Amino acid sequence: MPSTTLAYRAAIGLIWVLALWHSWLCRGLFVDGSAFLLNIVRLEWFFDFYPPRLYAMIAAQVPIMTAITLGVTDLHQLGRLLSLGLFALPTFFYTLALVRARNEPVLLALVITAIGLVFMTTSFFIVGEYNTAYALTIAVAVWYATARRLTLQDGLFVAFAGILAIRTYEVFIYLGPLLAAMTLWQVWRLRPRPVLAVLLHLVAAAGFLAGMAVAANSVIHPYSEEHLAETYFTALNFWQDLQFDLAFIPVATVAIWALVRPQDLATIRPYRWALGCLALLALSPLLVVADTLVRPFAKSQYVARTVSGVIIATMVVFVWCYTAERLRGWRLRIVLQGEAARRRLLGFACIVFLAALPADIFLSLSWDSFLKSFRHVVSSHSGIVAFEDTPLSRPPDLYMIENWTISTQSLILRSKPGDGIVVPPRGFSDWVPFPPDEPPNLGRFVWRD
Repeated sequence: MPSTTLAYRAAIGLIWVLALWHSWLCRGLFVDGSAFLLNIVRLEWFFDFYPPRLYAMIAAQVPIMTAITLGVTDLHQLGRLLSLGLFALPTFFYTLALVRARNEPVLLALVITAIGLVFMTTSFFIVGEYNTAYALTIAVAVWYATARRLTLQDGLFVAFAGILAIRTYEVFIYLGPLLAAMTLWQVWRLRPRPVLAVLLHLVAAAGFLAGMAVAANSVIHPYSEEHLAETYFTALNFWQDLQFDLAFIPVATVAIWALVRPQDLATIRPYRWALGCLALLALSPLLVVADTLVRPFAKSQYVARTVSGVIIATMVVFVWCYTAERLRGWRLRIVLQGEAARRRLLGFACIVFLAALPADIFLSLSWDSFLKSFRHVVSSHSGIVAFEDTPLSRPPDLYMIENWTISTQSLILRSKPGDGIVVPPRGFSDWVPFPPDEPPNLGRFVWRD
């Protein structure tokens, strides 16, 4: 079983290597990300079209806006910088959580499990602000669980997190009050209470509650009724994300087993049943050989984002119960004080994370291949290009296509004004950002290989 030092250092190293690699591959341009890049370079300013998620959007766009301000015009490099901002923000919060939990094996196992179960299986759509919301929530919960007194340093961090949470994602409609309650509990349980530290914690609590209010208002008065209805509908389709399924089943198995028979956590019994699913998760990229729809899909990750919020909330509740003084007699908590149970749990969490890596690597390489194929189509044609006449209309490139973004991605991949613009498939009549035969002029911004 890994030591806590090895586990937290390896996890930090892996998530940052992945963040940098994914950024280099421009994975942030997947689906909505291409529209973000287009609008940023057209405006030469932050793309802040949706106020309820404003703060997370602005924070993630700092690297690309810095580059544009400094005169960078290469869309390839700007795509990498946009991707870097999108990946770095949640990775930053997960890093803080890992560092904070480094001396507590149970909390460290929880953070690594959150990364493997939630982040690794839903973050291909990295432009979604839920990635930051979930990472922030885990970081704050672990921060509170490991605090021994109210300090200025802790106050500054949670105040920053609370302010960011005000406008990050609608999931704070329930994560907001949960974190606010945990913040007030923190102030109530710890002594002494330095005035400045207490005030900063109260700012954090107010921020989390404000995030709840903003989220509630965006749900009650949505910018798009159709989009909200689609979100509710897709929430029930989380099972379509194969990676999520194969990670969730073993984690849920161990969690339920721990509640029913906590003493077994010191043995191999609960993990024996779970490791089979994790083996399937690790081997899931091999399903492409069968050429069926049962395989890892990048677009499927989007549908598991909502249920992932419930999982994150459940983890926060566990952290709270695990550290609450009143529950020190909880049987599960007592068992987890034992070295054998802790080490097995931490080892299991590491396996969850590692098992999710092959599918992520496979999908990232598939995206890189798709982007190169798309770039070749754009550079080898001129004018309007029918989607059906390109390799993009056939697997495996087809699996990375979102119809409404095709023309946008074409425009971004052009190295000169005369390059081709691929139009959506015949029969597609939904909204598109611009008429394909009248693409906006991006001026000095072009894609350079």
